[in-house]
Amino acid sequence: MYKNKKILGLILARANSKRLPGKNFLKLSGKPLVVWTIDEALKSNILDNLILSTDDKKIINYTKKINGLLTIKRSKKLSLDNTKSEDVVLDIINKSKTKFDIICLLQPTSPFRKFYDIDKSIKKMINEKRCAVISACYEDRYRKWPIDTKNGFFEKFSIRKNLNGYSLNGAIYAADVSFFKKKRNFVTNKTIIYSMPKSRSIDIDTKSDFLLAEKKLTK
Repeated sequence: MYKNKKILGLILARANSKRLPGKNFLKLSGKPLVVWTIDEALKSNILDNLILSTDDKKIINYTKKINGLLTIKRSKKLSLDNTKSEDVVLDIINKSKTKFDIICLLQPTSPFRKFYDIDKSIKKMINEKRCAVISACYEDRYRKWPIDTKNGFFEKFSIRKNLNGYSLNGAIYAADVSFFKKKRNFVTNKTIIYSMPKSRSIDIDTKSDFLLAEKKLTK
């Protein structure tokens, strides 16, 4: 909890992945990818609860005994290729017996995000009295998810791919629950940017991304 705000951390780890099959349970330096995110989220000083939603039996069996984590089995209806993360988030919010003020989505594909990134991003949103925050990385090369920003706010996804600027890194998405239920999205023109360095912004979607992460760890 931070400033009387009850905060839910949520990790979504679907079994199937077209570009990198079974990626959420792939062993990165001997530890399943999803566990890198679980470990950091459990270190957070402001997350009140942590939920993992998955349809992967391997992940369920591996994580169900982790203290401080509630692992829930996702329905088949919300485990399809065309299922949006926002739909799963909304379903969990609506079914939760506990009422939360803020929801924070943490993707398993960002293994180098630290607990203090989680805490700082949410504190930034609360302290600046904003409705939502997303993490991004500033870089000077081809950007995976290039975005335009204005005065620290998300403005739009950019078609300019080779200019200096921010790139969505997929590590942190947080919003007031009431705002999220209304917009059904974390990314709006009222969303602010939390900046993270390239060293903590690797987003694993492909085999080459995974190899890059392994290379970083061996160094």
